[in-house]
Amino acid sequence: MAKLASLQETVVPLAGVAPDIDLAAGTVFTLLSEGNTTFTFANPAAAGAASAFTLRLTAGGDHTLTWPAWVVWSGGSAPDAPASGETDVLTFLTADAGATWFGFVAGEAMA
Repeated sequence: MAKLASLQETVVPLAGVAPDIDLAAGTVFTLLSEGNTTFTFANPAAAGAASAFTLRLTAGGDHTLTWPAWVVWSGGSAPDAPASGETDVLTFLTADAGATWFGFVAGEAMA
């Protein structure tokens, strides 16, 4: 049986109002929002494998967030954007090459 001595993931800082979450670059992403923001996702694993990532989103003001249409949210609808100055942590999972992404709120208004 193989054991991991440690697990380290690449943290990728994002910027702008149209950030591309590129899984070829890493699996943990951070963004300080600068305005109404539209996200895109790129480079999930091929069919037969799964991809997941975490987004740490800090609101730099009161902004709206637009997610790809293929994100299915826990509870049936996308969460509200964090309030100005607050940080939310979101996680996403796909097991069908990105045709459907499952989105979950891992934490809201994190201090």
